[in-house]
Amino acid sequence: MITGSLPEFHGTRDISALTHQGMLYGSEEEFLAGTVPFVRDGLECGDPIWIVTTVRNAGWLRVALGAEAPRVVFRDCSQWYRHPARALAALHRAVRVGVGGQRLRMIGEPLWTARTEPESREWARCESVVNVALASANASFVCTYDTRVVDPEVAAQVARTHPELVVDGGVRPSPSYSDPLLFNAECDKSPLPEPPSSALRLAFDRLDQLAALRGFITSYATWAGAAPQSLEQFVQAIDEIATNAIEHGGGSGVLRVWTGLQTMSCEIRDTGTGLRDPLAGHLPPPPGRTGLCGLWLARQFCDLVEVRSDSAGTTVRLHLTLP
Repeated sequence: MITGSLPEFHGTRDISALTHQGMLYGSEEEFLAGTVPFVRDGLECGDPIWIVTTVRNAGWLRVALGAEAPRVVFRDCSQWYRHPARALAALHRAVRVGVGGQRLRMIGEPLWTARTEPESREWARCESVVNVALASANASFVCTYDTRVVDPEVAAQVARTHPELVVDGGVRPSPSYSDPLLFNAECDKSPLPEPPSSALRLAFDRLDQLAALRGFITSYATWAGAAPQSLEQFVQAIDEIATNAIEHGGGSGVLRVWTGLQTMSCEIRDTGTGLRDPLAGHLPPPPGRTGLCGLWLARQFCDLVEVRSDSAGTTVRLHLTLP
């Protein structure tokens, strides 16, 4: 049973913007001590509450909440956290559409196991970008991390990507929180490895060449065994980035494509002066915006997108997982 008073944060100050908290736990008791007060306080306020966690953790919470459990929406974290950019987009839709004018409360359990280094970096970046993308959202998020499962490096990132931490059932400012712009720059400080010598190359400098480029990628992806729906979205993402290279990136670009272990990769390098917005493509476009959204769409359509940009040009590397 969870006992004790609620932390000062819960219900005692006016909240009109996002709160984004990180919580490390190593036992059932620690998990419940940090989450049950958050849920019960939300129930008292009549707030909608989403629990996006593991089956095990959901079971713990159902037992702890008892008769109140049916008032909470439970979701499977293995589905919600499959892709960082799509998870951020789903959050953005949820808070933009609104939940009857009430404050959305969510407990999440980001999945960090079996990730490659680039994938882990993008998940950490996503946690940081949330603080900018949803800064004015009427929402409270608690992101929980099981220290028995995640790597120590992942655990260390929690304090850097969450302005507040849940510790011993209470909430405190994170002493090592990093500004999202600085954190984003740190994620991109290492250069991308060079494509393999076997990569195929195609240069382009006119919009009327993009149909041939799309056909080339479609043929290559079909040969590589890409699933039809994934292939269609991947080709659209490449088309968006190639269009950006011509219209905003110096007027020309070079495409390289290759396959790895269960992965197809495509890189586009342009000759522009670099991205003006360091968070370009990470923040959801404003409602009604139809232009300058190519990088955002590419992140939605690909399994992983890596970007490096400076005054000499921008490189966008797109990855598609093969069946």
